[in-house]
Amino acid sequence: MSELSNFFRTRTGVYTALGLGIVAFALVIVAPVVAAFAAQNGDIDDMLQQLGSYRAEIAAKPALKTQLAELDRQGATVPGVIEGDTTALAQAQLQRQIKTLVEANQGTLRSVQAMSAIKRGGFETIAVQADLSVPISRLKALAYALSAHRPYLFVDEASISAPPSDLDNIQIHEQMLDVRWTVHGYRWVAQK
Repeated sequence: MSELSNFFRTRTGVYTALGLGIVAFALVIVAPVVAAFAAQNGDIDDMLQQLGSYRAEIAAKPALKTQLAELDRQGATVPGVIEGDTTALAQAQLQRQIKTLVEANQGTLRSVQAMSAIKRGGFETIAVQADLSVPISRLKALAYALSAHRPYLFVDEASISAPPSDLDNIQIHEQMLDVRWTVHGYRWVAQK
């Protein structure tokens, strides 16, 4: 023990102990404080970059609104879409168009049921299910009229059947086919 106390009594020992104390203080206290300030500086730089990108997005908003309005105007004039300010009006127009096509091909529209509209992108799918009867000789013409129609119409599902008939009456009257199909078209929906 006397060697240790002699060591601290000498000038070199005091300087050494003081140096070890300073190093311990630097490791325990100063290093974590410096590291915390460095981390804060990194966080501040990241936040300033985010703030700059947010300001750029805010500055671009009026131009984007103008572009969106122009795209809405262009979308509303796309050829081949069903017109109608609302889904119900577009469904009613589709029903009228199908009725016109069926009657032009000597058919009879028995019933039409509107299906749920589905929105995708800027378009809304308008669909109806129709039950009709059409002479067998006019089915091809009806299918062609539907496929060549504007606005564009598409058959999703079709079920065609011929009711049992009397062979003697087939020669007198043309055989009628029962048709059930789901037809859809597209309506432009302006982005809000």
